[in-house]
Amino acid sequence: MAARALSCTLTLLVCSGVCLSQDLLLPTSLNGAVGGNVTFDPITIPPPPRDPISWSFGGSTIITAVGGTVTVWPLYTGRASMDINTLALVLSNLSMADAGGYTLTVNARSKQTTLAVFEPVSNVTITQNETELVEFNSTVRLACSASGSSLSFSWLNGSSEVTVGGRVQLTDGNRTLTITSVSRGDTGPYRCEASNVISNGTSRPLTLTIYYGPDSVSVKAEPLKTIYSSGSDLTLTCSAESNPAAEIQWAVNGAVLNAEGPELKLTNIQANQSGSYTCTAHNTKTLRYSSSEPIHITVMEKVSGAVLNGPTAPVIEGNSANLTCDANGTIVTTEWMKDNQKLSPSNNIVFSADNRSVSIRSVSRTDGGEYRCTLSNPVSSDSSKEYTMTVNYGPDNVRIDGPSEVEEGGSVAFLCSAESVPDPRYTWTFNGTNTEVTTASFTVKQVNFSNSGIYTCTVRNNVTGREASASKNLTVKEKGSLNGGSLSGGAIAGIVIGVLLGVALVAGLIVYFTKCAGRPKSSSRGVKQNGATQNGGDHELNYADIRHFQNNQSVLNMGGSSTQTRQGTPAMARAQRGANQGAKANPEAEVTYSDVRK
Repeated sequence: MAARALSCTLTLLVCSGVCLSQDLLLPTSLNGAVGGNVTFDPITIPPPPRDPISWSFGGSTIITAVGGTVTVWPLYTGRASMDINTLALVLSNLSMADAGGYTLTVNARSKQTTLAVFEPVSNVTITQNETELVEFNSTVRLACSASGSSLSFSWLNGSSEVTVGGRVQLTDGNRTLTITSVSRGDTGPYRCEASNVISNGTSRPLTLTIYYGPDSVSVKAEPLKTIYSSGSDLTLTCSAESNPAAEIQWAVNGAVLNAEGPELKLTNIQANQSGSYTCTAHNTKTLRYSSSEPIHITVMEKVSGAVLNGPTAPVIEGNSANLTCDANGTIVTTEWMKDNQKLSPSNNIVFSADNRSVSIRSVSRTDGGEYRCTLSNPVSSDSSKEYTMTVNYGPDNVRIDGPSEVEEGGSVAFLCSAESVPDPRYTWTFNGTNTEVTTASFTVKQVNFSNSGIYTCTVRNNVTGREASASKNLTVKEKGSLNGGSLSGGAIAGIVIGVLLGVALVAGLIVYFTKCAGRPKSSSRGVKQNGATQNGGDHELNYADIRHFQNNQSVLNMGGSSTQTRQGTPAMARAQRGANQGAKANPEAEVTYSDVRK
């Protein structure tokens, strides 16, 4: 008996545990969307048998199941169904009236759950209080609206969520976004997100129109150069940060030009268009103005027609000379060259402050040469033709080249030279008498003793007006005296014999003319002074002179001094001088020393 009781107790406990583990359990609450479906799916259900089974809403039966037969009550026909195995209720085409408590009853045991029905989010839109905003001046309010129930709102700027703070505020349950003192960075795009527990929706993006500027106004030149040559083309472009685009007005050196727009085209520019160019930007929405920093445009005329001008009068050494260089165009630098070498200033060569002229204080002959100047600026240059400066100088260092001694019967040539530009004129004198020779050379083809003397060359430069002279002393000597050796005995004897015969002939002629022709005329030949005596106009050759010639012959025959032989005796000299004096009195009857020798 006790054993049966214990067995029943254990069976009851096991059955109670199984039954308790399979008790009916429903979700606490469910959400559904208007027009949508919802499934009431029990968490746990009791084991069979489960009849009867029913679902009800607010006291109204929705569906029942008895003996495996499912019945949908008329109010929910077409909208409700139940899985007989899981007891899950499917309710479709929900409406807001379906929200409330639902009860599942199985074998007289019941559990309840709650259905919340929401209207889905739709028609999310943004509206703004102002469509044209001015930077720093305007405040904008953006309002978000949407269809749906139990909505919540949030805002996005681009891809980032809008955060509250400073100029940005959210009000009205985040439905309204307010931005004060808008800036150009507040343009957006903005989107509003509306959501509830069953759905969400996002508005179309909204971009704010915010007018700002003009700011950062600047001018650029194309092509960009420090200096432009005349005739060039360039374009100035004005840029500014501005919304809407700013209107542009141009000015140069503060004077407004009749030119508008972001580009100013300058064609074939000239030097008078140099200046500081600026542009002024005007925003018609913000009503603000802003000007650029000036851009400096420098235009230089090309250098052309370079010419070097020098003295028009002849340049004379010791005088001053000036050279000037000039050209058309804008001249910045001047460079001087002489004989292809750079000309530099010195104590004697002075440059003007602008290097356009060169002054040579005292010209020297080394200053002569080829001069050229080059005028330039940063965009061009031009060189003059070469100017030849001829420095006139002299005559200096006059000299006569030629022998100082020459033998009788030979020839002599003198060459006169001098340093002079231009070539000088030459004048020759002999013993102070003009020879009428005007060439640099003076030649005597056959000299005699009368050619001994002082030859003077006078050189004159007609440009400088200066002249200078040089002299040469020439001594004519006996033939053979410059050979450097003594004559042979035969030669000496021949010379003496010739001299004696000549003297005898002269003496005979004198006697003849004296006795036969009577008193001689004043023009008759005779020996005057040093070799003859004067007696009533008669001229006689002293017998002692002839004896001297004879004695000289004896001396020669005896091998006398070569010096005496070459020079002759005193008597011979007196005879020569007498003959010369007679020749001067009567040129037609001249008797030379050579005649006496014959």
